[in-house]
Amino acid sequence: MAATLTAMRRPVLAAALTALTLFAGCSGGGTEDAPPERTPAERLDAARVALEGAGSVALDLTSEDVPPQENGVTAARGSGVVDATEPRFQGTITGTVRGVAATVDVIAVGDDAYLKLFTPDYEPFDLSTLNAPNPADFFDPADGIASLLPQTADPTVDGRVRAGKEVLLQVSGTIPAEPVDTLFHIGEGEGTYRVSYGLTDDDQLRTATLVGPFFGTEDSTYRLTLTDYGAPVEISRP
Repeated sequence: MAATLTAMRRPVLAAALTALTLFAGCSGGGTEDAPPERTPAERLDAARVALEGAGSVALDLTSEDVPPQENGVTAARGSGVVDATEPRFQGTITGTVRGVAATVDVIAVGDDAYLKLFTPDYEPFDLSTLNAPNPADFFDPADGIASLLPQTADPTVDGRVRAGKEVLLQVSGTIPAEPVDTLFHIGEGEGTYRVSYGLTDDDQLRTATLVGPFFGTEDSTYRLTLTDYGAPVEISRP
């Protein structure tokens, strides 16, 4: 009787082993077919493409350790239209002129800027007289924020960091001072700055933090936060 039971079990065991072998083979194939992990440079390039194609984004610029006597922009907040022909911005900028800080309402369309500067209505204004950047330039794909990403040298992944409700992939490197200083109208365009980006899983550039001696030997920090990709935005000349 025992010999009969043993003989009956052998086909069952053989079938079970065959099923396990097939299952293991299928599982192994899934791993082999998984896409390779992208390099930090590839992640930054994907973030550049996503920003260039966003259509519009919300921007929040803050700064730390900026010497109070230095002229220049220290903050900005508003919405921008990403466009190669006529980028646009509407919101506020905060800057310091001769030691006095002020926040003003701004509309910028292409090269033209309009400010509410002690007036109830927007008036045309030449931002270069304040050595302030044209915030519309931030949304120019060729020379704006998106253009900084491919200029980042030796990018490395520093793990993940939490930013509010999101967990972002942090990619760090260095960036030439010249394009940064030209965009922000600060510094002397020499040397390099440290940069750290926060990227979402769907390749959106959420944060960019720039650290370096913008105003001399001491380090200052500028931090950009970009949200609301593709949200409806209408910005026109006043």
